[in-house]
Amino acid sequence: MFHKLPNSGDDLPGEIAYPFLYQPDPCAQKAAHLLQKEIEEKLPFLKGEEKGRMFGVLVVENDKDELGYIAAYSGELQKQLEVLPFVPPVYQLPKGDDFAEMAGINAISKNIKTILDSVEYKQSKIQAEDSRKRIEQEIEQERLRLKLRKKARKDQRKTLSALSDEERNIHLNQLAKESQDDGYAIKRFVRAKNAELAQVQEQFKAYQKEISALKVERKRRSAQLQEEIFEKYIFFNAHGETKNVKQVFEDAEINVPPAGAGECAAPKLFQYAFQHKLEPIALAEFWWGSAPESRVRKHKEFYPACRRKCKPILTFMLQGLKVASNPLLTNYGEGKQIETIFEDEYLCVINKPEGLLSVPGKTIQDSVYQRMADKYPKATGPIVVHRLDQDTSGLMLIAKDKDTHKHLQEQFQQREIQKEYVALLDGLVEKEGGTIELPLRVDFDNRPMQLVDFKHGKKAITHFKVLQQKKGRTLINLKPITGRSHQLRVHCAHHLGLGVPMVGDNLYGHPNRRLCLHAEKIEFTHPSLNRKMQFEVAYTF
Repeated sequence: MFHKLPNSGDDLPGEIAYPFLYQPDPCAQKAAHLLQKEIEEKLPFLKGEEKGRMFGVLVVENDKDELGYIAAYSGELQKQLEVLPFVPPVYQLPKGDDFAEMAGINAISKNIKTILDSVEYKQSKIQAEDSRKRIEQEIEQERLRLKLRKKARKDQRKTLSALSDEERNIHLNQLAKESQDDGYAIKRFVRAKNAELAQVQEQFKAYQKEISALKVERKRRSAQLQEEIFEKYIFFNAHGETKNVKQVFEDAEINVPPAGAGECAAPKLFQYAFQHKLEPIALAEFWWGSAPESRVRKHKEFYPACRRKCKPILTFMLQGLKVASNPLLTNYGEGKQIETIFEDEYLCVINKPEGLLSVPGKTIQDSVYQRMADKYPKATGPIVVHRLDQDTSGLMLIAKDKDTHKHLQEQFQQREIQKEYVALLDGLVEKEGGTIELPLRVDFDNRPMQLVDFKHGKKAITHFKVLQQKKGRTLINLKPITGRSHQLRVHCAHHLGLGVPMVGDNLYGHPNRRLCLHAEKIEFTHPSLNRKMQFEVAYTF
């Protein structure tokens, strides 16, 4: 599993990069390129597969102080990939006849399917359903017949006024008796029909009871098996300590580990390193093959570890190693000034510097909101009318009172406020302009990242126009019609959009000095002055 790396004389990193937001160290990139060459030569069919996958390398030192790397891929063990020496899974579930517990569960599932597919079950289901509809219709027809009889009695009562009191009382008593008899009759009729239906449905209910019992037993066995697997699925860390997968996720206040937890490349790599006394130096994970429809993925590009599945695991496994701090906990806006473009007694228009949060975060209070609240202590309401990503610079609206905030928010909701952005893309865009429509939702495995989802995503529309292309990069104007989180970044980077990420996009592209995205123009109606206002601030990247 250990592949020697040629000694290039480069300085090795003194700490493991924060695995959820990082640019791989040169030594890890070198190891990744060597693995990519091996994949191209020995696994050529992978590039043509419909779905790509994530691979990873971990640069390590062995007990002879030799530098090398180990490799892994994400997902379950796949025999067609074992042409190359990838590290084994953290825990390999038994397969086929060796997995008696799963065989028992599968047998129950097969039994359920046999019942559902049987002619007898299908006939009893159809008969029960047809009988239900027929009987409901017969009951409804009987109710309607008795309703007509009731109306006829009511009409008869109106004609009795010309009769003597004695004759009228005789007729009224007769009508009352008919009414009482009809009441009893409908009750008897409904009881009889329901009894008839119950008899018809008895066989179908017996099938349902049998299926329900099988499902309960399958669920019980599955839960028991899952607990047994959790106990056997054990991770190591650099201290030599161990925890099973359930304990690891319980530490992160997650009661049930998500499906596939521990099957990503990074946990496999660190597990093998700890078990074989290899000292981890640097990590790199890259995508190989076709891009998925949802996430931003490019062939051979580097990506961080996923958060939902890997963060609890790696948080435990990396204990005992020197690991870089989370970059998101750094206040990149510290020392940067907010420029006021316009101000009156109702609102102000500011130019937010890149790196400054729009609103306070979990660990960082410094933000546009906090600074504006300090600057205008008498201001009422939420103050911040809309947000820009921390890494985005440009124009923002600030309200000094609740009414102004409310009116500006309504303009945003009615899409009456016009905003334009300028961005520098890390590549060339073929089209001169157009519209991107890709619905977005949060990526639950990698918050706060977004992904394209045509079924559950919210509508997201962006107009674009290429301004300039130079030295392999594209300067572009972006006009969002909707305001989804990360909309412009995903619409630029995703292969169904422009397919070119923004320069410095550490989530959907490559980290750089800064994200080259700037809110350049804004146009709105002043809530109190009732006149159009437009502002523009040039980008500085």
